[in-house]
Amino acid sequence: MPDPSNSDDLQEMRQEQNLLRQCISTCNTRLWQTTRQAASDLNSKEPEWAILRFIGGVDLSCHKDDQTKACAALVVLRLPDLEVVYKDFIVDDVTVPYIPGFLGAREYPLISRLLDRIREKSPELFPQVLLVDGNGILHPRGCGSACYVGVKEKVPCIGVAKTFFHLPGWSDTFEDDLRKTLISHGDSADMVHDGRVVGKALIASKKSTNPVFVSVGHGIDLETAVWVVLLCSKYRVSEPVRQADQLSRQIINNLSKLPLGTLC
Repeated sequence: MPDPSNSDDLQEMRQEQNLLRQCISTCNTRLWQTTRQAASDLNSKEPEWAILRFIGGVDLSCHKDDQTKACAALVVLRLPDLEVVYKDFIVDDVTVPYIPGFLGAREYPLISRLLDRIREKSPELFPQVLLVDGNGILHPRGCGSACYVGVKEKVPCIGVAKTFFHLPGWSDTFEDDLRKTLISHGDSADMVHDGRVVGKALIASKKSTNPVFVSVGHGIDLETAVWVVLLCSKYRVSEPVRQADQLSRQIINNLSKLPLGTLC
C-alpha cells in the first residue's frame, strides 16, 4: 500500500494524474451530447447512440472502523422515468490510503471491476454517461476521481461533489460568495480557477437549495454535464449517485457478514 508519508509514493501518484490530465477531453464526444436529446418515451425506437437513455452512478464507502475495507457500487438508471435497471457492488480491500486529492487512485480499481462486470453481464445496459461522487477537473492538479474513471474507461464522465473543494488561490469567502448567487432550482455559478471555468455550483433539485459541485471528468463539456445532472436529480444529489451511495453504505454496514472479494 502506498505510504502517504513517503514522498516517492505521492510523487508517483502525482505523475499519474499529470499523464491522465493530458488525455482529458472537455468537449462533447457523443451525438446525444451535441443535440442534448434524452429519451422521453420508454418505447422510443431511436438508436442508443443518438439519444440518452442510460445514466450510471458510482460511489465507494469505507468501513468506519477500518478504512482499508470498502464497498464500491454501480447503479444504472433509465430515462425518462429514472427506473433502476442495473445495480452491482463489490466488497474488497483498497490498496491506497485516504489522501485528499488522490481519491481517484484509491477508488478506481474497484470501480473498474464493476464496469468490467456490466460489460460482460449486461452490455446493453452499460451507461452512456457515468456520474462519480467526487470531482473531475475541479481539482488542484486538474484530475479528480471522475477523470480517472472517464479517461481509463473511455466513457463520458461527470464529477458531482456534495462537498466544496477549495482550490489554491481561492479566497476564504469563495464558497459563501457562490452560494449567495444561487436561489432556486437550475441556478448555477461558474467556478473559475486560474482564468478557467473548472466547474459549476448548481441547485439541481426543487427540493433543496443546497448546491452540488459539477465538473467535467472526461468526454463531455460542462454545459452538457449540467444538463445531465438536472435531468436525473430528484433531490439535491443526482439520483444515480444517490442510489449508488445508498447501496454502498447499506452493504458496508453489513461488511462483517461478507468475505472479502465478495461479488454480488
